Amino acid sequence: MTKNMPKHITQEFLDMVKLPEKDGKRLNYLIVMPRMVERDDTSYQFPYGLCIVSSALKATGRNVFTLNLNYKHNHLEYLRNFIIDDSIDVVLSGGLSGQYAILKEIFDTAKSVDTNIITICGGGIITADPLVAMQALETADYGVIGEGEITVNELAHAIETNADSARIRGVVIKSDVLLPSLPLPRGEITNLDCLPFPDYDGFEFEFLMRDGLYDTDGLATLTTNVAISRSCPYNCTFCFHSSGKKYRRRSLDNVFEELDWLIAKYKLTRFTFADELFISNAKLITEFCERIKPYNLTWWAQTRVDTVSFEILSKLKDAGCYTISYGVESADNSILKSMCKNITVEQIDAAFEAAKQAGLEAYGNLIFGDLEETAETIKNSLDWRVSHPEYNIRLGWIITFPGSHLYKTAIERGIISDPVQYLKGGCPQINVSKLSDENYWQTVHQLELFRIMYGERYGGLANKFGEFDTHRFKANLENLLTDCQKIAVWPATKRSLELLNSISEDFIKSEKVYLINIAPNGLPTRGLEQKIQTPDVIAEQNIDTVFCPSLSHVSDIFEQIRDMIDKSYPSVQKIIYIKDLIRATAFTFE
Repeated sequence: MTKNMPKHITQEFLDMVKLPEKDGKRLNYLIVMPRMVERDDTSYQFPYGLCIVSSALKATGRNVFTLNLNYKHNHLEYLRNFIIDDSIDVVLSGGLSGQYAILKEIFDTAKSVDTNIITICGGGIITADPLVAMQALETADYGVIGEGEITVNELAHAIETNADSARIRGVVIKSDVLLPSLPLPRGEITNLDCLPFPDYDGFEFEFLMRDGLYDTDGLATLTTNVAISRSCPYNCTFCFHSSGKKYRRRSLDNVFEELDWLIAKYKLTRFTFADELFISNAKLITEFCERIKPYNLTWWAQTRVDTVSFEILSKLKDAGCYTISYGVESADNSILKSMCKNITVEQIDAAFEAAKQAGLEAYGNLIFGDLEETAETIKNSLDWRVSHPEYNIRLGWIITFPGSHLYKTAIERGIISDPVQYLKGGCPQINVSKLSDENYWQTVHQLELFRIMYGERYGGLANKFGEFDTHRFKANLENLLTDCQKIAVWPATKRSLELLNSISEDFIKSEKVYLINIAPNGLPTRGLEQKIQTPDVIAEQNIDTVFCPSLSHVSDIFEQIRDMIDKSYPSVQKIIYIKDLIRATAFTFE
Protein backbone atom coordinates (compact mmCIF):
# COMPACT_ATOMS: atom_id res chain seq x y z
CA MET A 1 0.00 0.00 0.00
CA THR A 2 1.37 3.40 -0.89
CA LYS A 3 2.41 5.67 1.97
CA ASN A 4 1.14 8.95 0.51
CA MET A 5 -2.48 9.87 -0.07
CA PRO A 6 -3.27 11.60 -3.39
CA LYS A 7 -2.94 15.34 -3.76
CA HIS A 8 -6.09 17.51 -3.96
CA ILE A 9 -8.83 15.37 -2.41
CA THR A 10 -12.04 17.42 -2.36
CA GLN A 11 -15.14 16.89 -0.29
CA GLU A 12 -17.19 17.19 -3.47
CA PHE A 13 -15.43 14.14 -4.86
CA LEU A 14 -15.83 12.13 -1.64
CA ASP A 15 -19.55 12.95 -1.64
CA MET A 16 -19.82 11.49 -5.16
CA VAL A 17 -18.20 8.09 -4.48
CA LYS A 18 -18.98 4.97 -2.49
CA LEU A 19 -16.76 4.85 0.60
CA PRO A 20 -15.88 1.55 2.32
CA GLU A 21 -18.45 0.22 4.80
CA LYS A 22 -17.31 -0.50 8.34
CA ASP A 23 -18.60 -4.07 8.11
CA GLY A 24 -17.46 -4.58 4.51
CA LYS A 25 -14.50 -6.72 3.44
CA ARG A 26 -11.09 -5.04 3.57
CA LEU A 27 -9.56 -6.03 0.26
CA ASN A 28 -6.11 -5.42 -1.17
CA TYR A 29 -6.31 -3.69 -4.56
CA LEU A 30 -3.44 -3.61 -7.06
CA ILE A 31 -3.50 -1.10 -9.93
CA VAL A 32 -1.03 -2.10 -12.67
CA MET A 33 0.42 0.27 -15.25
CA PRO A 34 1.00 -1.77 -18.44
CA ARG A 35 4.50 -2.04 -19.85
CA MET A 36 4.96 0.44 -22.70
CA VAL A 37 8.69 0.33 -23.40
CA GLU A 38 10.91 -2.49 -24.56
CA ARG A 39 14.15 -0.93 -23.37
CA ASP A 40 15.20 0.62 -20.07
CA ASP A 41 16.62 3.70 -21.79
CA THR A 42 13.44 4.82 -23.55
CA SER A 43 10.72 7.22 -22.45
CA TYR A 44 6.96 6.81 -22.80
CA GLN A 45 3.75 8.79 -22.37
CA PHE A 46 2.65 8.50 -18.74
CA PRO A 47 -1.00 7.26 -18.73
CA TYR A 48 -2.72 10.23 -17.12
CA GLY A 49 -6.15 8.57 -16.90
CA LEU A 50 -4.93 5.44 -15.12
CA CYS A 51 -3.07 7.62 -12.60
CA ILE A 52 -6.20 9.64 -11.76
CA VAL A 53 -8.24 6.44 -11.32
CA SER A 54 -5.55 5.23 -8.90
CA SER A 55 -5.81 8.50 -6.95
CA ALA A 56 -9.61 8.21 -6.94
CA LEU A 57 -9.49 4.75 -5.38
CA LYS A 58 -6.81 5.73 -2.87
CA ALA A 59 -8.74 8.85 -1.85
CA THR A 60 -11.45 6.67 -0.29
CA GLY A 61 -9.00 5.07 2.14
CA ARG A 62 -8.99 1.61 0.56
CA ASN A 63 -5.89 -0.60 0.66
CA VAL A 64 -4.43 0.27 -2.72
CA PHE A 65 -1.10 -0.93 -4.08
CA THR A 66 0.35 0.29 -7.37
CA LEU A 67 2.85 -1.22 -9.80
CA ASN A 68 4.51 0.21 -12.90
CA LEU A 69 5.69 -2.64 -15.15
CA ASN A 70 7.99 -0.37 -17.16
CA TYR A 71 11.72 -0.79 -16.49
CA LYS A 72 11.04 -4.15 -14.80
CA HIS A 73 12.95 -7.15 -16.10
CA ASN A 74 10.84 -10.33 -16.31
CA HIS A 75 7.89 -8.03 -15.68
CA LEU A 76 5.21 -10.75 -15.56
CA GLU A 77 7.16 -12.74 -13.00
CA TYR A 78 7.61 -9.51 -11.07
CA LEU A 79 3.83 -9.00 -11.21
CA ARG A 80 3.18 -12.57 -10.09
CA ASN A 81 5.46 -12.23 -7.07
CA PHE A 82 3.94 -8.86 -6.16
CA ILE A 83 0.44 -10.37 -6.14
CA ILE A 84 1.57 -13.25 -3.94
CA ASP A 85 3.73 -11.25 -1.53
CA ASP A 86 1.07 -8.59 -0.86
CA SER A 87 -1.96 -10.92 -0.82
CA ILE A 88 -3.73 -9.03 -3.60
CA ASP A 89 -7.49 -9.62 -3.91
CA VAL A 90 -8.33 -7.34 -6.87
CA VAL A 91 -6.13 -6.49 -9.88
CA LEU A 92 -7.00 -3.45 -11.98
CA SER A 93 -5.41 -2.20 -15.19
CA GLY A 94 -6.40 -0.47 -18.39
CA GLY A 95 -5.32 1.20 -21.58
CA LEU A 96 -6.10 1.62 -25.25
CA SER A 97 -7.10 -1.01 -27.81
CA GLY A 98 -3.54 -1.22 -29.11
CA GLN A 99 -2.43 -2.40 -25.64
CA TYR A 100 -4.61 -5.51 -25.75
CA ALA A 101 -1.72 -8.00 -25.61
CA ILE A 102 -0.06 -6.64 -22.47
CA LEU A 103 -3.42 -6.13 -20.72
CA LYS A 104 -4.36 -9.73 -21.39
CA GLU A 105 -0.97 -10.83 -20.01
CA ILE A 106 -1.65 -8.87 -16.81
CA PHE A 107 -5.05 -10.43 -16.19
CA ASP A 108 -3.91 -13.91 -17.24
CA THR A 109 -1.02 -13.65 -14.80
CA ALA A 110 -3.35 -12.59 -11.97
CA LYS A 111 -5.69 -15.51 -12.61
CA SER A 112 -2.77 -17.94 -12.84
CA VAL A 113 -1.86 -17.02 -9.26
CA ASP A 114 -5.40 -17.54 -7.98
CA THR A 115 -8.57 -17.87 -10.04
CA ASN A 116 -10.48 -16.15 -7.21
CA ILE A 117 -8.59 -12.90 -7.74
CA ILE A 118 -11.00 -10.33 -9.18
CA THR A 119 -9.81 -8.59 -12.35
CA ILE A 120 -11.01 -5.19 -13.62
CA CYS A 121 -10.09 -3.52 -16.90
CA GLY A 122 -10.75 0.09 -17.92
CA GLY A 123 -9.70 2.65 -20.48
CA GLY A 124 -10.34 3.09 -24.18
CA ILE A 125 -10.11 -0.63 -24.92
CA ILE A 126 -13.32 -1.23 -22.93
CA THR A 127 -15.10 2.02 -23.75
CA ALA A 128 -14.65 1.61 -27.51
CA ASP A 129 -16.41 -1.76 -27.79
CA PRO A 130 -17.19 -3.22 -24.34
CA LEU A 131 -18.51 -6.67 -25.22
CA VAL A 132 -15.83 -7.32 -27.85
CA ALA A 133 -13.07 -6.26 -25.47
CA MET A 134 -14.36 -8.43 -22.63
CA GLN A 135 -14.63 -11.41 -24.95
CA ALA A 136 -11.10 -10.88 -26.25
CA LEU A 137 -9.55 -10.37 -22.82
CA GLU A 138 -11.22 -13.55 -21.47
CA THR A 139 -9.80 -13.27 -17.94
CA ALA A 140 -11.16 -9.81 -17.07
CA ASP A 141 -14.15 -10.13 -14.72
CA TYR A 142 -15.32 -6.53 -15.04
CA GLY A 143 -14.88 -3.70 -17.51
CA VAL A 144 -15.19 -0.01 -16.63
CA ILE A 145 -16.63 2.13 -19.43
CA GLY A 146 -15.74 5.78 -19.83
CA GLU A 147 -14.45 7.89 -16.96
CA GLY A 148 -13.52 5.54 -14.15
CA GLU A 149 -13.05 7.69 -11.05
CA ILE A 150 -16.61 7.29 -9.73
CA THR A 151 -17.36 3.92 -11.28
CA VAL A 152 -14.34 2.11 -9.87
CA ASN A 153 -15.27 3.11 -6.31
CA GLU A 154 -18.87 2.02 -6.78
CA LEU A 155 -17.69 -1.32 -8.16
CA ALA A 156 -15.23 -1.73 -5.27
CA HIS A 157 -18.07 -1.07 -2.82
CA ALA A 158 -20.24 -3.72 -4.48
CA ILE A 159 -17.42 -6.28 -4.32
CA GLU A 160 -16.71 -5.48 -0.66
CA THR A 161 -20.37 -5.80 0.39
CA ASN A 162 -21.37 -8.65 -1.96
CA ALA A 163 -23.89 -6.32 -3.61
CA ASP A 164 -25.28 -6.79 -7.10
CA SER A 165 -22.82 -5.22 -9.54
CA ALA A 166 -25.11 -5.74 -12.55
CA ARG A 167 -26.92 -2.46 -11.97
CA ILE A 168 -23.82 -0.28 -11.62
CA ARG A 169 -23.74 2.32 -14.36
CA GLY A 170 -20.66 2.13 -16.57
CA VAL A 171 -19.74 -1.47 -15.68
CA VAL A 172 -19.72 -4.43 -18.06
CA ILE A 173 -19.60 -7.89 -16.51
CA LYS A 174 -17.99 -10.98 -17.99
CA SER A 175 -21.39 -12.71 -18.18
CA ASP A 176 -22.74 -9.83 -20.29
CA VAL A 177 -20.72 -11.20 -23.21
CA LEU A 178 -22.85 -14.34 -23.19
CA LEU A 179 -26.22 -12.60 -22.85
CA PRO A 180 -25.26 -10.12 -24.50
CA SER A 181 -26.41 -6.86 -22.92
CA LEU A 182 -24.80 -3.45 -22.78
CA PRO A 183 -24.49 -1.87 -19.34
CA LEU A 184 -26.29 1.23 -18.19
CA PRO A 185 -24.38 4.36 -19.24
CA ARG A 186 -22.85 6.72 -16.70
CA GLY A 187 -22.91 10.45 -17.28
CA GLU A 188 -19.72 12.45 -17.66
CA ILE A 189 -18.12 14.13 -14.66
CA THR A 190 -19.15 17.76 -15.00
CA ASN A 191 -16.74 19.45 -12.60
CA LEU A 192 -13.23 18.21 -13.37
CA ASP A 193 -11.83 20.41 -10.59
CA CYS A 194 -13.24 18.04 -7.97
CA LEU A 195 -10.96 15.18 -9.03
CA PRO A 196 -7.70 14.36 -7.26
CA PHE A 197 -4.43 14.92 -9.07
CA PRO A 198 -2.80 11.94 -10.84
CA ASP A 199 -0.98 9.35 -8.73
CA TYR A 200 2.55 10.09 -9.95
CA ASP A 201 4.16 8.85 -6.72
CA GLY A 202 2.49 5.47 -6.87
CA PHE A 203 3.77 4.69 -10.35
CA GLU A 204 7.43 5.68 -9.94
CA PHE A 205 7.21 8.84 -12.00
CA GLU A 206 10.75 9.70 -10.97
CA PHE A 207 12.11 6.88 -13.16
CA LEU A 208 10.58 8.51 -16.24
CA MET A 209 12.11 11.84 -15.28
CA ARG A 210 15.69 10.54 -15.43
CA ASP A 211 18.25 12.13 -17.72
CA GLY A 212 19.50 10.20 -20.73
CA LEU A 213 16.28 8.49 -21.80
CA TYR A 214 15.87 7.97 -25.54
CA ASP A 215 12.76 9.90 -26.53
CA THR A 216 10.28 7.87 -28.58
CA ASP A 217 7.70 10.64 -29.06
CA GLY A 218 9.81 13.36 -30.66
CA LEU A 219 9.50 15.55 -27.58
CA ALA A 220 12.21 16.47 -25.10
CA THR A 221 12.79 14.32 -22.05
CA LEU A 222 11.98 15.60 -18.58
CA THR A 223 8.57 16.59 -19.92
CA THR A 224 5.23 15.72 -18.43
CA ASN A 225 1.65 15.99 -19.53
CA VAL A 226 -1.05 18.07 -17.87
CA ALA A 227 -4.59 17.40 -19.08
CA ILE A 228 -6.57 20.65 -19.20
CA SER A 229 -9.80 19.22 -20.60
CA ARG A 230 -11.63 16.05 -21.55
CA SER A 231 -13.24 14.97 -24.81
CA CYS A 232 -13.88 17.03 -27.92
CA PRO A 233 -17.06 18.44 -29.54
CA TYR A 234 -15.96 17.28 -33.01
CA ASN A 235 -16.46 13.81 -34.46
CA CYS A 236 -13.60 13.09 -36.85
CA THR A 237 -14.17 9.72 -38.48
CA PHE A 238 -10.79 8.25 -37.46
CA CYS A 239 -11.06 9.36 -33.81
CA PHE A 240 -12.74 8.01 -30.67
CA HIS A 241 -13.36 9.92 -27.43
CA SER A 242 -12.98 7.49 -24.52
CA SER A 243 -13.76 10.17 -21.91
CA GLY A 244 -17.26 10.93 -23.17
CA LYS A 245 -18.90 13.10 -25.81
CA LYS A 246 -19.17 16.38 -23.90
CA TYR A 247 -16.17 18.71 -23.94
CA ARG A 248 -15.27 19.94 -20.42
CA ARG A 249 -12.39 22.05 -19.18
CA ARG A 250 -10.69 22.48 -15.81
CA SER A 251 -10.45 25.92 -14.26
CA LEU A 252 -7.12 27.69 -14.58
CA ASP A 253 -6.81 27.81 -10.78
CA ASN A 254 -7.02 24.02 -10.70
CA VAL A 255 -4.54 23.61 -13.56
CA PHE A 256 -1.99 25.92 -11.96
CA GLU A 257 -2.36 24.25 -8.59
CA GLU A 258 -1.32 20.97 -10.22
CA LEU A 259 1.46 22.76 -12.10
CA ASP A 260 2.85 24.24 -8.87
CA TRP A 261 2.78 20.81 -7.24
CA LEU A 262 4.61 19.13 -10.11
CA ILE A 263 7.29 21.81 -10.30
CA ALA A 264 7.91 21.75 -6.54
CA LYS A 265 8.05 17.95 -6.36
CA TYR A 266 9.86 17.01 -9.58
CA LYS A 267 11.70 20.21 -10.56
CA LEU A 268 10.12 20.13 -14.02
CA THR A 269 10.72 22.90 -16.54
CA ARG A 270 8.94 21.56 -19.63
CA PHE A 271 5.29 20.58 -20.06
CA THR A 272 2.74 19.48 -22.62
CA PHE A 273 -0.80 20.73 -22.15
CA ALA A 274 -3.39 18.29 -23.44
CA ASP A 275 -6.51 20.00 -24.71
CA GLU A 276 -8.13 19.36 -28.08
CA LEU A 277 -9.29 22.99 -28.21
CA PHE A 278 -6.48 24.77 -26.40
CA ILE A 279 -7.02 28.11 -28.17
CA SER A 280 -10.79 27.94 -28.61
CA ASN A 281 -11.42 30.63 -25.98
CA ALA A 282 -9.32 33.75 -26.68
CA LYS A 283 -10.04 35.36 -23.29
CA LEU A 284 -9.11 32.18 -21.42
CA ILE A 285 -5.89 31.59 -23.37
CA THR A 286 -4.86 35.20 -22.80
CA GLU A 287 -5.24 34.71 -19.05
CA PHE A 288 -3.38 31.39 -19.27
CA CYS A 289 -0.43 33.06 -21.01
CA GLU A 290 -0.34 35.90 -18.49
CA ARG A 291 -0.25 33.42 -15.61
CA ILE A 292 2.30 30.99 -17.02
CA LYS A 293 4.81 33.53 -18.34
CA PRO A 294 6.40 34.28 -14.92
CA TYR A 295 7.18 30.57 -14.48
CA ASN A 296 9.81 30.75 -17.29
CA LEU A 297 8.79 27.31 -18.52
CA THR A 298 8.89 25.85 -22.01
CA TRP A 299 5.74 24.10 -23.11
CA TRP A 300 3.90 22.48 -26.01
CA ALA A 301 0.22 22.60 -26.93
CA GLN A 302 -2.18 21.37 -29.59
CA THR A 303 -5.15 22.99 -31.29
CA ARG A 304 -7.29 23.19 -34.41
CA VAL A 305 -6.13 25.32 -37.34
CA ASP A 306 -9.41 27.26 -37.40
CA THR A 307 -8.84 28.66 -33.89
CA VAL A 308 -5.46 30.39 -34.35
CA SER A 309 -4.33 33.87 -35.27
CA PHE A 310 -1.01 35.67 -35.35
CA GLU A 311 -1.99 37.63 -32.23
CA ILE A 312 -2.82 34.53 -30.20
CA LEU A 313 0.25 32.60 -31.35
CA SER A 314 2.46 35.56 -30.51
CA LYS A 315 1.09 35.49 -26.96
CA LEU A 316 1.86 31.77 -26.72
CA LYS A 317 5.40 32.31 -27.98
CA ASP A 318 5.97 35.15 -25.51
CA ALA A 319 4.69 32.98 -22.64
CA GLY A 320 7.15 30.14 -23.30
CA CYS A 321 5.37 27.94 -25.85
CA TYR A 322 7.97 26.40 -28.16
CA THR A 323 5.79 24.17 -30.37
CA ILE A 324 2.19 24.11 -31.49
CA SER A 325 0.63 20.94 -32.92
CA TYR A 326 -2.11 21.30 -35.53
CA GLY A 327 -4.71 18.74 -36.51
CA VAL A 328 -4.02 18.64 -40.27
CA GLU A 329 -4.64 15.03 -41.43
CA SER A 330 -5.11 15.79 -45.16
CA ALA A 331 -4.37 18.48 -47.74
CA ASP A 332 -7.33 17.64 -49.95
CA ASN A 333 -10.60 19.44 -49.15
CA SER A 334 -12.75 16.51 -50.21
CA ILE A 335 -10.95 14.22 -47.77
CA LEU A 336 -11.11 16.80 -44.97
CA LYS A 337 -14.87 16.91 -45.55
CA SER A 338 -15.11 13.11 -45.56
CA MET A 339 -13.14 13.00 -42.28
CA CYS A 340 -15.62 15.50 -40.74
CA LYS A 341 -12.69 17.75 -39.86
CA ASN A 342 -14.68 20.94 -40.56
CA ILE A 343 -11.56 22.72 -41.80
CA THR A 344 -10.05 23.53 -45.21
CA VAL A 345 -6.59 23.45 -46.75
CA GLU A 346 -6.73 27.24 -46.90
CA GLN A 347 -7.17 27.38 -43.12
CA ILE A 348 -4.26 24.97 -42.68
CA ASP A 349 -1.99 27.22 -44.75
CA ALA A 350 -3.13 30.28 -42.81
CA ALA A 351 -2.40 28.57 -39.49
CA PHE A 352 1.14 27.58 -40.50
CA GLU A 353 1.80 31.04 -41.88
CA ALA A 354 0.60 32.62 -38.62
CA ALA A 355 2.94 30.37 -36.63
CA LYS A 356 5.84 31.29 -38.91
CA GLN A 357 5.17 35.00 -38.47
CA ALA A 358 4.96 34.54 -34.70
CA GLY A 359 8.27 32.66 -34.66
CA LEU A 360 6.61 29.55 -33.30
CA GLU A 361 7.42 26.05 -34.53
CA ALA A 362 4.35 24.21 -35.77
CA TYR A 363 3.82 20.66 -36.94
CA GLY A 364 1.07 18.35 -38.06
CA ASN A 365 0.36 14.99 -39.68
CA LEU A 366 -0.90 13.78 -43.00
CA ILE A 367 -2.71 10.48 -42.52
CA PHE A 368 -3.80 8.58 -45.61
CA GLY A 369 -6.51 5.97 -46.09
CA ASP A 370 -9.82 7.75 -45.48
CA LEU A 371 -13.04 6.23 -46.81
CA GLU A 372 -12.92 8.55 -49.84
CA GLU A 373 -9.15 8.32 -50.39
CA THR A 374 -8.01 7.72 -53.96
CA ALA A 375 -4.70 7.86 -55.79
CA GLU A 376 -5.61 11.41 -56.84
CA THR A 377 -6.34 12.65 -53.32
CA ILE A 378 -3.10 11.11 -52.03
CA LYS A 379 -1.23 12.89 -54.82
CA ASN A 380 -2.95 16.15 -53.90
CA SER A 381 -1.75 15.88 -50.30
CA LEU A 382 1.78 14.93 -51.35
CA ASP A 383 1.92 17.76 -53.88
CA TRP A 384 0.87 20.16 -51.12
CA ARG A 385 3.59 18.71 -48.90
CA VAL A 386 6.20 19.27 -51.63
CA SER A 387 5.05 22.85 -52.14
CA HIS A 388 5.60 23.58 -48.45
CA PRO A 389 8.98 22.12 -47.46
CA GLU A 390 9.11 24.65 -44.62
CA TYR A 391 6.20 22.91 -42.86
CA ASN A 392 6.99 20.24 -40.28
CA ILE A 393 4.65 17.52 -41.55
CA ARG A 394 4.77 13.85 -40.61
CA LEU A 395 3.35 11.16 -42.86
CA GLY A 396 1.34 8.15 -41.82
CA TRP A 397 -1.66 5.93 -42.41
CA ILE A 398 -5.00 5.75 -40.67
CA ILE A 399 -5.39 2.88 -38.22
CA THR A 400 -9.01 1.81 -37.82
CA PHE A 401 -9.28 1.87 -34.04
CA PRO A 402 -12.32 0.42 -32.24
CA GLY A 403 -14.99 2.96 -31.41
CA SER A 404 -14.30 5.19 -34.40
CA HIS A 405 -16.67 5.77 -37.30
CA LEU A 406 -14.18 4.03 -39.59
CA TYR A 407 -14.22 0.96 -37.34
CA LYS A 408 -18.01 0.76 -37.39
CA THR A 409 -18.02 1.23 -41.16
CA ALA A 410 -15.40 -1.51 -41.62
CA ILE A 411 -17.58 -3.91 -39.62
CA GLU A 412 -20.69 -2.98 -41.61
CA ARG A 413 -18.84 -3.58 -44.89
CA GLY A 414 -17.39 -6.90 -43.71
CA ILE A 415 -13.80 -5.62 -43.92
CA ILE A 416 -13.56 -6.49 -40.24
CA SER A 417 -15.42 -9.78 -40.18
CA ASP A 418 -14.47 -10.75 -36.63
CA PRO A 419 -14.04 -7.78 -34.24
CA VAL A 420 -12.69 -10.01 -31.47
CA GLN A 421 -9.92 -11.38 -33.67
CA TYR A 422 -9.23 -7.88 -34.96
CA LEU A 423 -8.59 -6.69 -31.41
CA LYS A 424 -6.54 -9.78 -30.59
CA GLY A 425 -4.46 -9.15 -33.70
CA GLY A 426 -3.43 -5.71 -32.45
CA CYS A 427 -5.86 -3.69 -34.61
CA PRO A 428 -3.84 -4.21 -37.81
CA GLN A 429 -3.86 -1.65 -40.58
CA ILE A 430 -6.66 -2.33 -43.07
CA ASN A 431 -7.86 -0.78 -46.30
CA VAL A 432 -11.16 1.09 -45.99
CA SER A 433 -10.35 3.53 -48.83
CA LYS A 434 -11.46 3.56 -52.47
CA LEU A 435 -8.09 2.17 -53.55
CA SER A 436 -7.92 -1.48 -54.53
CA ASP A 437 -6.11 -3.62 -51.97
CA GLU A 438 -3.21 -4.06 -54.37
CA ASN A 439 -2.81 -0.32 -54.97
CA TYR A 440 -3.35 0.48 -51.30
CA TRP A 441 -0.58 -1.77 -50.01
CA GLN A 442 1.75 -0.81 -52.85
CA THR A 443 1.33 2.83 -51.81
CA VAL A 444 1.77 1.98 -48.12
CA HIS A 445 5.08 0.25 -48.84
CA GLN A 446 6.31 3.00 -51.12
CA LEU A 447 5.61 5.66 -48.53
CA GLU A 448 7.37 3.70 -45.80
CA LEU A 449 10.43 3.11 -47.99
CA PHE A 450 10.49 6.79 -48.81
CA ARG A 451 10.50 7.67 -45.10
CA ILE A 452 13.41 5.31 -44.51
CA MET A 453 15.43 6.81 -47.33
CA TYR A 454 14.74 10.49 -46.91
CA GLY A 455 12.87 11.12 -43.69
CA GLU A 456 9.76 13.28 -43.76
CA ARG A 457 11.13 16.74 -44.47
CA TYR A 458 12.64 16.02 -47.87
CA GLY A 459 11.52 18.70 -50.31
CA GLY A 460 11.24 16.51 -53.42
CA LEU A 461 8.81 14.06 -51.88
CA ALA A 462 6.41 13.65 -54.80
CA ASN A 463 9.13 13.05 -57.38
CA LYS A 464 11.17 10.67 -55.24
CA PHE A 465 8.09 8.89 -53.93
CA GLY A 466 7.28 7.55 -57.37
CA GLU A 467 10.73 6.02 -57.81
CA PHE A 468 10.34 3.33 -55.14
CA ASP A 469 9.83 -0.15 -56.50
CA THR A 470 8.63 -2.47 -53.72
CA HIS A 471 8.97 -5.51 -55.99
CA ARG A 472 12.66 -4.71 -56.41
CA PHE A 473 13.07 -4.30 -52.66
CA LYS A 474 11.33 -7.65 -52.06
CA ALA A 475 13.65 -9.34 -54.57
CA ASN A 476 16.70 -7.88 -52.82
CA LEU A 477 15.46 -9.12 -49.45
CA GLU A 478 15.01 -12.63 -50.81
CA ASN A 479 18.43 -12.52 -52.51
CA LEU A 480 19.82 -11.81 -49.07
CA LEU A 481 18.31 -15.12 -47.91
CA THR A 482 19.89 -16.99 -50.82
CA ASP A 483 23.39 -15.54 -50.49
CA CYS A 484 23.84 -15.56 -46.71
CA GLN A 485 23.97 -18.48 -44.30
CA LYS A 486 22.37 -16.88 -41.23
CA ILE A 487 21.00 -13.35 -40.83
CA ALA A 488 20.46 -11.29 -37.71
CA VAL A 489 17.84 -8.56 -38.05
CA TRP A 490 19.12 -6.00 -35.55
CA PRO A 491 17.55 -3.91 -34.08
CA ALA A 492 14.24 -5.71 -34.51
CA THR A 493 11.69 -2.95 -33.94
CA LYS A 494 7.94 -3.19 -34.26
CA ARG A 495 7.66 -0.72 -37.13
CA SER A 496 10.48 -2.10 -39.25
CA LEU A 497 9.43 -5.73 -38.74
CA GLU A 498 5.87 -5.00 -39.80
CA LEU A 499 7.20 -3.41 -42.99
CA LEU A 500 9.48 -6.36 -43.75
CA ASN A 501 6.76 -8.89 -42.98
CA SER A 502 4.23 -7.13 -45.21
CA ILE A 503 6.68 -7.05 -48.14
CA SER A 504 8.22 -10.53 -47.80
CA GLU A 505 6.90 -13.13 -45.38
CA ASP A 506 9.46 -15.57 -46.81
CA PHE A 507 12.27 -13.38 -45.52
CA ILE A 508 11.02 -12.48 -42.09
CA LYS A 509 9.78 -16.00 -41.25
CA SER A 510 12.80 -17.86 -42.62
CA GLU A 511 14.68 -20.24 -40.32
CA LYS A 512 17.83 -18.39 -41.38
CA VAL A 513 16.60 -15.14 -39.83
CA TYR A 514 17.08 -14.24 -36.16
CA LEU A 515 15.36 -11.20 -34.63
CA ILE A 516 17.57 -9.29 -32.20
CA ASN A 517 17.27 -6.47 -29.73
CA ILE A 518 19.30 -5.51 -26.69
CA ALA A 519 16.23 -5.67 -24.43
CA PRO A 520 13.95 -8.36 -25.91
CA ASN A 521 10.39 -8.72 -24.69
CA GLY A 522 8.37 -11.54 -26.18
CA LEU A 523 6.62 -11.13 -29.50
CA PRO A 524 7.69 -7.94 -31.25
CA THR A 525 4.75 -7.47 -33.54
CA ARG A 526 1.50 -8.99 -34.67
CA GLY A 527 1.63 -11.84 -37.14
CA LEU A 528 5.14 -13.02 -36.26
CA GLU A 529 5.92 -16.17 -34.34
CA GLN A 530 9.63 -15.58 -33.76
CA LYS A 531 10.80 -14.36 -30.40
CA ILE A 532 13.13 -11.42 -30.09
CA GLN A 533 16.51 -12.59 -28.82
CA THR A 534 19.56 -10.91 -27.33
CA PRO A 535 22.70 -10.27 -29.44
CA ASP A 536 24.35 -13.30 -27.82
CA VAL A 537 22.54 -15.48 -30.34
CA ILE A 538 25.02 -14.18 -32.95
CA ALA A 539 27.86 -16.05 -31.26
CA GLU A 540 25.72 -19.07 -30.39
CA GLN A 541 24.54 -19.53 -34.00
CA ASN A 542 27.73 -18.31 -35.71
CA ILE A 543 25.72 -15.72 -37.66
CA ASP A 544 27.61 -14.21 -40.60
CA THR A 545 25.33 -11.31 -41.64
CA VAL A 546 23.66 -8.50 -39.70
CA PHE A 547 20.82 -6.65 -41.42
CA CYS A 548 19.92 -3.24 -39.92
CA PRO A 549 16.33 -2.25 -40.79
CA SER A 550 16.21 0.86 -38.58
CA LEU A 551 14.57 4.03 -39.80
CA SER A 552 16.63 7.14 -40.38
CA HIS A 553 15.67 8.94 -37.17
CA VAL A 554 17.39 6.30 -35.03
CA SER A 555 20.48 5.94 -37.20
CA ASP A 556 22.69 6.63 -34.18
CA ILE A 557 21.95 3.04 -33.19
CA PHE A 558 24.00 1.90 -36.20
CA GLU A 559 27.17 3.11 -34.51
CA GLN A 560 26.37 1.18 -31.35
CA ILE A 561 25.68 -1.99 -33.33
CA ARG A 562 28.92 -1.70 -35.30
CA ASP A 563 30.91 -1.22 -32.10
CA MET A 564 29.32 -4.25 -30.44
CA ILE A 565 29.95 -6.41 -33.51
CA ASP A 566 33.60 -5.34 -33.72
CA LYS A 567 34.20 -6.07 -30.04
CA SER A 568 32.15 -9.21 -29.44
CA TYR A 569 30.97 -10.97 -32.61
CA PRO A 570 33.81 -11.92 -35.01
CA SER A 571 31.58 -14.35 -36.94
CA VAL A 572 29.83 -11.38 -38.60
CA GLN A 573 31.28 -10.82 -42.06
CA LYS A 574 28.76 -8.33 -43.46
CA ILE A 575 26.60 -5.51 -42.11
CA ILE A 576 23.84 -4.49 -44.53
CA TYR A 577 21.57 -1.49 -44.12
CA ILE A 578 17.99 -1.25 -45.34
CA LYS A 579 18.81 1.84 -47.40
CA ASP A 580 21.24 -0.28 -49.43
CA LEU A 581 18.48 -2.73 -50.38
CA ILE A 582 16.03 0.03 -51.25
CA ARG A 583 18.53 1.95 -53.36
CA ALA A 584 19.98 -1.00 -55.29
CA THR A 585 18.53 -2.15 -58.60
CA ALA A 586 19.91 -5.62 -57.92
CA PHE A 587 21.84 -6.10 -54.71
CA THR A 588 24.86 -8.42 -54.57
CA PHE A 589 26.46 -9.70 -51.41
CA GLU A 590 30.04 -10.55 -52.29
